[in-house]
Amino acid sequence: MNSIAAFSLKHRVLMLVVFVMVLLGGFIAFQQLNIEAYPDPTPPMVDVITQSPGLSAEEIERYITIPIETQTAATKNLTSIRTISLYGLSDVKLQFSFDYTYDEALQQVLNRLAQLPALPNNVQPQINPVSPIGEIYRYKLVGPPNYSVLDLKTLQDWVLQRRFRAVPGVVDVSGWGGKTKTFELQIDFNKLLAFGLTLPQLLQAINNSNINVGGETVNIGPQVAVVRGVGLIRTIDDLNNTMVTQSNGTPVLVRDLARVVVGHQPRPRHCRKRRR
Repeated sequence: MNSIAAFSLKHRVLMLVVFVMVLLGGFIAFQQLNIEAYPDPTPPMVDVITQSPGLSAEEIERYITIPIETQTAATKNLTSIRTISLYGLSDVKLQFSFDYTYDEALQQVLNRLAQLPALPNNVQPQINPVSPIGEIYRYKLVGPPNYSVLDLKTLQDWVLQRRFRAVPGVVDVSGWGGKTKTFELQIDFNKLLAFGLTLPQLLQAINNSNINVGGETVNIGPQVAVVRGVGLIRTIDDLNNTMVTQSNGTPVLVRDLARVVVGHQPRPRHCRKRRR
């Protein structure tokens, strides 16, 4: 200890230089330190999700999971690959070493997926933006007594979720629970056959009607009016009054073939807001 003190006193300029370098290095390290509400000690992981309704788990494994796994297996600094193949769902988890940050690992995976050959039904792999530890907030949405879980889920999806995603630092907002609103057609197949129609023809007619189209312009003196056909379906009445075909000069509407009701998708669990 005495020798160290003597050396320091003898080389004061050197000690001062070392002190300044350590101080500067600590300041730089502090600026680059990843500070979260829950620090993530795990190496970067990229989760590739692919949905293909109608394919069995075996088909998902053969036609989607294995091609993605093969395409990404040669990615630099990749340490492990874990996959799950379920009915209609493929999940490929890619674990990287600490040589990469999350953003660098994500970019490498995106570069690999861009070279992936076309998958069955032209499905597109999606990157799950959720960090396994970066959850910062959970909330429960409640409303007046006349609000159903369908109304609350609609408010969550179309208002709250969009505003939360605009908050700096929030990567994604994942909602569970409630009922996601859908408009369902309860088709009377006897009426469908009576008009000589098939189910694909009915669906195609609805898709073709749910668009806005532009036309020519009409000159009215010094002014010009744009002719536009408005066909976007906004309400249940619009859907009921959509024309499918004509029979002996009489239009056949959706309400003549089916009953339109408000339904919901299968329910998830709860709501959470996450950040990375």
